[in-house]
Amino acid sequence: MVYACWGIDLHSTGWVYQTYRRRFGIETSYRQLNEARIKTTTRDPALRLLFVAIALILRNVWVWVHRQLLATPRRGGRKLNLRLLPFKMLLLWLAYLAVLTFGIVDSVAVAQAP
Repeated sequence: MVYACWGIDLHSTGWVYQTYRRRFGIETSYRQLNEARIKTTTRDPALRLLFVAIALILRNVWVWVHRQLLATPRRGGRKLNLRLLPFKMLLLWLAYLAVLTFGIVDSVAVAQAP
């Protein structure tokens, strides 16, 4: 990997690697949060906060499932198998279950003006 460093004291190459790694993890978390967030046009802040909370819970459940159920135990720590259940696949699966459970509404009733 190539890192760009300008005007900082480098403690070690390991420090630079860990710093960039943490930053990429934060950006990935935000990207996944936005993938799971329910899109809405409502201006109700409580409802919007609820949708963000649901997205955060979904991501945290996904992380827990990978660490506790899908990871392979080995010396030195568990090996994550992220390809077994990608986050987008989990979201598609949940959307499929929602359609099976609640059905799909593909028409909207519009009131005609008198």
